[in-house]
Amino acid sequence: AESADDRAFCKKSVPKRMAIVVAGVVMNLILGYIMIIINTAWTSPITSTQISWFEDNAKSHSTGLEVGDEIVKINGMRIFTATDLSYQFQNDDDSIFDMTVVRNGEKVDLKNVAFSTDDKTMHIDFKVQPIEATVGTVLSHSLKETATDARLIYISLSDLVRGKYSIRDLSGPVGIVDTIGDVIDSQTDEDTGIDWSGLVQTLLNLGAFITINIGVFNLLPLPALDGGRLVFLIIEAIRRKPVPPEKEGIVHFAGLALLMILMVVVTVSDVIKLF
Repeated sequence: AESADDRAFCKKSVPKRMAIVVAGVVMNLILGYIMIIINTAWTSPITSTQISWFEDNAKSHSTGLEVGDEIVKINGMRIFTATDLSYQFQNDDDSIFDMTVVRNGEKVDLKNVAFSTDDKTMHIDFKVQPIEATVGTVLSHSLKETATDARLIYISLSDLVRGKYSIRDLSGPVGIVDTIGDVIDSQTDEDTGIDWSGLVQTLLNLGAFITINIGVFNLLPLPALDGGRLVFLIIEAIRRKPVPPEKEGIVHFAGLALLMILMVVVTVSDVIKLF
């Protein structure tokens, strides 16, 4: 039954209910952005996507790239940060790329930029230009990193649907705790102990990634998630009348049940991977 309280969620207008539904997602993104700002300011200088140096006989240089090129697209994907560069390079099969760069202020399309491989591992033969950390560059770069992290969940879900990854590659709370343990181990030296500065920086980066992805995932148009509720509100706005609460409830219950099953499967997979 609907609440008789005028302050109840169901009594609000459709735009206000939409704002309430997306508020949690916005707060996740803001929190992640703040964590990235702290980490970016802490780990200055900032990494760009502009090439500053090639090693001798660099294959990527001989196939199109030049010093001063700012890489803005790889295989059609917009490049915001060096993290995007790493993702594209790590998820390629033939080490040959179509790129768009900004050269002398103009966009230039480069076809078949190639990299050498060593034992099937692609060799990155250039370095990128560091950027001085100022208030403006830190805020701008942090915003780009936030966009990169947010976009990765959609890219990963697309790869999962296409079969590039399996359910075994997903991680839940158990996997996250295990990853944090690995982070602590990686920042611990037998002689000097824990590198607290490196540990905090790495945990901030991991925390921001998790926070942003929780927010973005929650916005997916799936039952039981805020994105699913937003779909019903959009339908209500178009129809000018709400979907019957009992029908909406059934959809959300079914979605919640499927999410719980997925969580159990992922948790069992995480536990198996521990051993």
